[in-house]
Amino acid sequence: MDIYASTDETILIQTDTYYEEQASQEEVYLEQTEEELRMILCEDDSPSPQSECVNEELGEAVEELITGDADDAPLSEQTVREMLDICPE
Repeated sequence: MDIYASTDETILIQTDTYYEEQASQEEVYLEQTEEELRMILCEDDSPSPQSECVNEELGEAVEELITGDADDAPLSEQTVREMLDICPE
């Protein structure tokens, strides 16, 4: 009977050790993933020259749509200014 009790204790100790090892590995993985995600988010926070260029292009496109082309009926200067003030850049 002592043999079985000893074997059960050994299995429990080995199982606990295994679970602790797995939990430790999982914690390391989660910390690494969190650091990687934090780095990605920090890189994305700074505006890139490309995004500034896109914003400028959007502003120009908005202005062009508001002012129209030669085929459209002209808008008054005041109306154009009001529309440009409403549109964010």
